[in-house]
Amino acid sequence: MNILCIDAGTSGMRGIVFDHLGERICEHRETYRPVYRKNGWVEQDPADWERALYRILRRVAAEALVTVDVISFTAFRSSVIPVDENIRPLCPAIMWQDKRADVLCERMREKNERVAALCGARIHPVFSGAKMRWIRENAPDIYEKTFKFMVAADYLLFLMTGEICTDHTYGSRSNLMNLRKAEWDEELLSIFHVERSRLCPLILPGSVCGYTTGSLQRATGFPAGVPVITAGGDQQCGALGQGVVKPGILSVTAGTGGFLITNADRVPEGLDGRIICNASSVRGQYILEYSMLTCCSAYDWFRKEWFGDISFEEMERRLGQTSPGAHGCLCTPYFMGRSTPDWNKGARGAFFHLSADVTKWDMMRSLLEGLCYEIDNGIEILGNYVRPSTILVNGGLTNSYLFNKMQTDIYGKKIVRRGRADATARGALIAALVSFGVYDNEAEAFAVISEKDRVEVYHPDERMKRFYADNRKRMNQLYEGCHFFEETVR
Repeated sequence: MNILCIDAGTSGMRGIVFDHLGERICEHRETYRPVYRKNGWVEQDPADWERALYRILRRVAAEALVTVDVISFTAFRSSVIPVDENIRPLCPAIMWQDKRADVLCERMREKNERVAALCGARIHPVFSGAKMRWIRENAPDIYEKTFKFMVAADYLLFLMTGEICTDHTYGSRSNLMNLRKAEWDEELLSIFHVERSRLCPLILPGSVCGYTTGSLQRATGFPAGVPVITAGGDQQCGALGQGVVKPGILSVTAGTGGFLITNADRVPEGLDGRIICNASSVRGQYILEYSMLTCCSAYDWFRKEWFGDISFEEMERRLGQTSPGAHGCLCTPYFMGRSTPDWNKGARGAFFHLSADVTKWDMMRSLLEGLCYEIDNGIEILGNYVRPSTILVNGGLTNSYLFNKMQTDIYGKKIVRRGRADATARGALIAALVSFGVYDNEAEAFAVISEKDRVEVYHPDERMKRFYADNRKRMNQLYEGCHFFEETVR
């Protein structure tokens, strides 16, 4: 069996054809980027995704030696595309980073605890429910024409199959789905002023949502009749592709944003809102998530603004010459606000304790250390629910040996980086292999496809752990000290 795994990310889409042993047959990538507006709006033309999808399918179809038996699809979560009855977008997609619903969410603050109890997360503009209500209140003409609200995955799955659906992993990122019942919740719909009829039907992740159509074949040359699986959201698939197949394993993704994910067999009692509980790509399981709105994106911003076109290798070399602790410089890495644990949209990135002997290289190091301190905050909070025995790391920043050494020393725990940077696509592969009965369960599938992985293991230096623990405490104190100011200026 050959499986085409399509991973639609925030800045690009890739399609990788694997066989049932996880061997990579071919790979194709297309790039695009959202539009970042000065008012905090972040939008994307859905046509960008359509073009990327069709180009990938054309290139796979053109390779005579490749026969695809299944397509398994995963995408970023929480975007919103209102579409008409012909499934034509009525406006640009509102992306997950978009902040236009900030004020609306502030008005709804008193509903936070009830919403979190039902859906596993507090009200926040990153989730799609607030975006839908914003459209109703601020663009009523678009709302009235809306046949369905879709996330990017729903729209692209429709383009391939002609079917309308969304799976539980995307539903659980909306503030609208009852997490325990896995269905749209009338009370939540009432709170967000969204009608059930405008939402896509919910299905299980790992389900066949349809088959490639004749119209898709005419547009791309890709064969009709190929089953298409919705594998779940990208972070769920990324954790699965890393090996988060049972409780006690923690995935840390240092990508555009930062995500800490571990599995749970049930929704924990007494969730206090400091973490997010979502549906997992593994049927019948849940994920506990701690998230950061900026991670690699903060690194990229600082590198571009301060260092221009410097190569990754030169950046790594120069950062390696800096001292741990960055000559006392500390960074609070909240460049787009803070999500978990306190959902403070007024938080900001800031550098503290600058002195004449602090260089721009020290500042970059302090930013990386600050990201690790925030991840360590998340590890500590998640430890109240699941004690992680293994920490697996992935994402763009983990290409840096220096960053990985920081991670293991700051967390005081062994970390493991496995294989290539394709965990999300491999999670989609696992979902398809289990769905079609090639393997009995996700753990078995992961064991087979990861057998030949190159594994990097990093061990902590206990002396550095104590040093960094003091700095993490200082960073948290600085954040708390600025908290009132941030609330005031907001």
